[in-house]
Amino acid sequence: MARVNCMQCKHYQNTWDKYAPRGCSLYNLKSMQMPSILVKNESGKDCMSYEQREHFKNRGKKKDGMDLNDPNLW
Repeated sequence: MARVNCMQCKHYQNTWDKYAPRGCSLYNLKSMQMPSILVKNESGKDCMSYEQREHFKNRGKKKDGMDLNDPNLW
């Protein structure tokens, strides 16, 4: 399995805590490390709760919605 990219996960969150700026809303944790690394270190297994955010799933595909780069909109 490829390494989990927490920043593309829908459970990832930034926190205001300067000593623990990265968090996971599903596991309810905050740390200096990426949450997937913390889960791997504690359990020995890759994070099984990774769910890619919708806007990353659609990256590179033709969207039926509004294209904000279209000059006709501006």
